[in-house]
Amino acid sequence: EAQKNAGVRHNLAYRLLWIILLLVGVNIGAWFFHFQVDLTRDKRYSLTPATRTMLKNLDSRMEVLVFLQGNDLPAAFQSLSNSTGTMLRHFRDISGNKVSYRFVDPLGNDTGAIAILKQYQMSGIPVTVNAGKKGMVQKMIFPWALVSRVDGQGNRNSYPVFLQEVNSANLNRETLLKSEMLLEYNLANGIHQLTREPIAVAYLTGNRMVFDLSVFDAVASLRQYYRLDTFNLQQHHLIPAQYKAIIINRPLDAFSEIDKFKIDQYLMQGGNIFWSINMTSGALDSLRSGGFNCMPLNLNLNDLLYHYGVRVNTNLVEDAVNTAFIPLQASGNNPQSEMRPWIYFPVLYPAGEHPIVKNLDGVLTRFVSSIDTNANDPSIRKTVLLSSSKYSKTESVPLPVLLEKAIDIPNPAAFPQKNIAGAVLLEGTFTSLYANRQPQELLSFMDSAKQPLLPAAKAPGKIVILGDADMLANDVSERNGPSQMGSFPFTPDYVYDNRSFFLNCMEYLTDSLNLLAARNKSFDSRRLDPKLVEQERSKWQIINIAVPVAAILLLGFVFNTLRRKRYAL
Repeated sequence: EAQKNAGVRHNLAYRLLWIILLLVGVNIGAWFFHFQVDLTRDKRYSLTPATRTMLKNLDSRMEVLVFLQGNDLPAAFQSLSNSTGTMLRHFRDISGNKVSYRFVDPLGNDTGAIAILKQYQMSGIPVTVNAGKKGMVQKMIFPWALVSRVDGQGNRNSYPVFLQEVNSANLNRETLLKSEMLLEYNLANGIHQLTREPIAVAYLTGNRMVFDLSVFDAVASLRQYYRLDTFNLQQHHLIPAQYKAIIINRPLDAFSEIDKFKIDQYLMQGGNIFWSINMTSGALDSLRSGGFNCMPLNLNLNDLLYHYGVRVNTNLVEDAVNTAFIPLQASGNNPQSEMRPWIYFPVLYPAGEHPIVKNLDGVLTRFVSSIDTNANDPSIRKTVLLSSSKYSKTESVPLPVLLEKAIDIPNPAAFPQKNIAGAVLLEGTFTSLYANRQPQELLSFMDSAKQPLLPAAKAPGKIVILGDADMLANDVSERNGPSQMGSFPFTPDYVYDNRSFFLNCMEYLTDSLNLLAARNKSFDSRRLDPKLVEQERSKWQIINIAVPVAAILLLGFVFNTLRRKRYAL
């Protein structure tokens, strides 16, 4: 009997040893060979082809330091932190471990974390957390990651990434879902900014195009991502093809045929153009006297733009629902100002699912004109990016714009138009406006400058056109200087998505890798039906608590019964 028991113990030890070796082997194999199957309906754990291609072709080591860490993070921030870790683990696996990451608590023992946050101007968000016996206390949360590229000599370039899509301490379900949807794009874009070659873009001057403090934030934002040059249209014979895109913002003087020819031939070279133009006059300062006459601007661009596929109308879009508010002094003896909707400042929203505008909030406009598309060239694809609400209308100029119109709340029934386009994207192989006609002044210029005519584009190009140049504008105050693009002086606590829209447009015009496709992700909110939860609470409590305990007891009883029978004398 003793010999039999010794044999049983030997077999158990032998099996236990094999189990341990198997577990060790599986873990070692899992470290070197990793794969996953995304069974979620919305494919939230799958990366876009552009991100995969970029990660597989990394030529240097990337380190990601995540500051969203701590023992008492609110649940929503903890969920975002977990999602960030999951995303970076995918990045690491696909890149062949060229991407590494670690989490750090800035308020913990790592004293250098705060210095890094200050160096890269990564500010925290104050939130209220439960500190147990101490009650509710304020704590700073840092939803940031620092992406660093490390070359062979150990040199390091870094780029900060904001993980939370909305800069607010109240991370509700919608904001959290949006932040998780854009995690791939934000992190991949951070890596891409450090690895891609510098892209040259030109901000055109001449024709009295604005280039002052009112576009400070737009210019500063461009310089973060691009090699930005200013380029005077009248002082050069042509726009160099080295510029991946050009920006034409708020011209006030009409374009000559020679000016238009230079822009046209740049497009024929395969260039890309961002147009931001006003077809009417008007500014908020004009209302200080109680009103002004809004007049048309003649920029001599109608034939050029119409040939490409659009027409920017000389009118004003008015919106009864989605609009900014301005202060207006109340009537009577009450000196208090009241915020009133201003129909001439529509807030435009995404008109579809295009990556430029996917997951964007409203974009503030000021005296925006409508844009029509045509079918001149069916090969040119037209996509409306931003549009007004379904309670809108247009009015042609000249038009008296009176401040007193803000007194009455707009009646949606008086706004019969809907979804009026304010920003349009054109894509395709364009043809030249001058392929079949060349005015005499243009023939003389071509001869003197020795510039041959390209009748059709060498490669497909892209055009983004806005019916309002103020989409790129920022306010300037004597005390604080230039504000952020999309901010509005009468609602200082909210910033519209003008900057994100502008940068998305520029990235779409210049980035051949198409990382912007990652913005197209859509996650299901997976909300529980509160009524159904209340009705079935007891059933699911039993399933989640009683059933597992009963299963363990049953398996224990079966195991002991079989063991007694096997070793019974």
